[in-house]
Amino acid sequence: MNIDLDGKIALVGGAEGALTSAVRQALADNGAKVVESDVASAAEIVVGGAAQGDPFALVLVSEGANGLPDLDTGFGPERADFIAAIRQLAPRLKRVVLVFSAAGLVPVKGFADFSADQAGLSSLTRTLAMELGPTTVVNAVSVGAYEADGEVRTQRFLTHTGVKRAATLDEIVSAVLFLADPDNAYMTGHTLNVDGGWAAGYARNF
Repeated sequence: MNIDLDGKIALVGGAEGALTSAVRQALADNGAKVVESDVASAAEIVVGGAAQGDPFALVLVSEGANGLPDLDTGFGPERADFIAAIRQLAPRLKRVVLVFSAAGLVPVKGFADFSADQAGLSSLTRTLAMELGPTTVVNAVSVGAYEADGEVRTQRFLTHTGVKRAATLDEIVSAVLFLADPDNAYMTGHTLNVDGGWAAGYARNF
C-alpha cells in the first residue's frame, strides 16, 4: 500500500521486533521521516520528535503484538507509557495508531491476564479518540498469527482462521499505513482486525 507521507515526521515506539521494524521501514518508504524509540516512553519520544519538528503520526506497538507470552502475564506498565506518550504529544499529532494482539478483542483461554491487558489497549483507543478529537484521530490494528523471521507468531491463532494461514508482515503493515494515511481523516476510535478471521467466531468444542 502506498500513501503520501512525504516530509512528515512519524514516531514509532513500543516493543521491538520484526513487526515494529517493518512498520518503520514502510513509513520511511512512503516518505516519512521516522523517529525511532526503543520503548514507549513519553519523554524519549517527545525529545526525539522535538529535535526534528512537529510529528504527524505516532505508532505504538504493544509487546502483545509479538505473540502470546510463555506465561500468562499482562503488560500493565506498558499501557501507562502509551497513555503518557499520546497525551504529551496530542496537541502536535494528527494520527495515532496502536498495534496489539487480537486477544484484545476475543480473549484466549488460559491467558486471562494477557487478554485483559490487550483489551485495555482496545478500550484506550476508543477513549483517546473521544478525548483527543477533533485534532487527532486515534485508531488501532489488532493482529493474529503472522510470519516473521521464519516463524509464526502466534501459532495458536491458526487453529480457526478463516483464510487458513498466517499473515505476512506486509499485510499487517498495510493496515497501519491505511490508518496513518493523511487522507483517512474521518475514522477514529476504530480497531482494524487483521487476524485472518480468528476473532470472527468459531464452534467451541469445550
